Amino acid sequence: MTQAASMRPVLAAPVSRRGVGVSGFYLAHFLAALLPLTAGLLLYGWRGAAVVAAVAGSAAAAVAAWWHIGPRGRTLHWSQCMWLALLLGLMLPAHLAARPAAGAVPAWPLLAAAGLLLVILLWLFGGLGAGRVHPVVITYLVLVICFGSLLVPRRVLNIDHMLSGDVLKSAATDTRTISESWIGRRHTAADAEYQEPAAERLTRYTSGREVPPRRWLPLYGLLRDNMPPLEDFVVAGQPGPIGASSVIAVIIGGLFLLYRGVIDYRIPLLTCLAAYAALLVLPVPVVITDAPQWRWAAFRLPDINWSVDVTFVNYEITASPLIFTAFFLATAPAIRPMTRRGRTIYALALGAVAAVMQLYVSVSYGPYLGLLIVSLLTPMLDRLFRVKPAV
Repeated sequence: MTQAASMRPVLAAPVSRRGVGVSGFYLAHFLAALLPLTAGLLLYGWRGAAVVAAVAGSAAAAVAAWWHIGPRGRTLHWSQCMWLALLLGLMLPAHLAARPAAGAVPAWPLLAAAGLLLVILLWLFGGLGAGRVHPVVITYLVLVICFGSLLVPRRVLNIDHMLSGDVLKSAATDTRTISESWIGRRHTAADAEYQEPAAERLTRYTSGREVPPRRWLPLYGLLRDNMPPLEDFVVAGQPGPIGASSVIAVIIGGLFLLYRGVIDYRIPLLTCLAAYAALLVLPVPVVITDAPQWRWAAFRLPDINWSVDVTFVNYEITASPLIFTAFFLATAPAIRPMTRRGRTIYALALGAVAAVMQLYVSVSYGPYLGLLIVSLLTPMLDRLFRVKPAV
C-alpha cells in the first residue's frame, strides 16, 4: 500500500449494498431532496429558492478557494459539498432572502457566511468521510447561537399565491381561523400569512416559560385553542424551514433513499419510534398556573386521556425537524456506526435524546442537538461492536 493510499479516511467512499459509488450516492440524495425542496418552493416562492441558491453558491466559491489550501483541500469532494450545502439551505427560513429595511442589518451576508463556514468545517474535519460530527449540524447550531431570533420562520404563502407570491408581503393571520386548515382557510389579498410558528408555542409550554392568558392553561387547552390543525404540518401550511415544512414530502424523499439502498432503514424507523415513546412518558407540564405542574406519563392522569397525550406527541413530532433529521442527516456514513447493532443503539439513543432536547430546549433545533450529542458516541459503538475476522 502506498503512502498516499494509507492516508485516506476509513470511510472515504460511501458505498451502499447495491454498489453505488460516491457520485451515485450523492445523486440519489439530490433526487430524494427534490420533493422537500419542491414543497418548500411552493410554500415560500422565489425567496426560498434564493436562500438555497445563495448557500450553494457561497459553498461552491469556498470549495474553489479551499481546494488549493494544504493537503486537506484535496479531500474536498464537489458532490459532497454541494449536497451538504443543499441540506443547509433546506434547514433555513425563506425570509433571509430579504432586502434590509432602512437602518436594518441585511440578512444575505448570513447566507454567504453559512456556505463558507460549512466548507471550512469540512476542510477542518478532513473532507469526504472524515469526522464524527455532521458539519451541517455544527454550521446550523453556530447560526442559532449567533442569530437565533433571525432564524425563526413566521411567514408562509397563501394557497392562492403558491410559488409565485412574495413571502414577505404578508398580513397577520386572524386568530379565529387557526382551527381551519391552510388548504381550506379564507385568505386575504396579501401573498402570505404572518403568524407565530407552532414550534415556538410548544417550546414555551414544555419548557415552563408560557404565560397563561387566564392564569391557567392545561395541556388540552394548548392543543385545542393555540395549535393549528395537524394537517398543516403533515401536508403543508405552517411556517418552518424550507425543506421541513411538509412531513409527507420529507417521508417520500426518505423512502426513495431506502428504495435506492443508500441508507439503513433502522436509523429513521427506530429514531422516530424511540422519540415517540420518550415523548409519551417524559414529564411535561399538564397545567401552567403560577408554577407549572410537571407529570411523568401524563396520559395516566384522569383529566388527560390517551387521545390528548397522543395528539400532543403528534404535534411534537410533526412541528419539529425530527423526521428530516432521521432521514437526511442521521444516516450520513461518516457519523452513523458501521455495524447493524451499533446503528440500532445509535438510532434508539438519537430518538430519546432528541425528545429530551425538544421538550426542554427547543422544538425547532432540538433534534439537531440530539444528533450532535449522539454522533459523539459513534466511535465507541464501532469499537464495541466491531466486526471480528473469521480467522
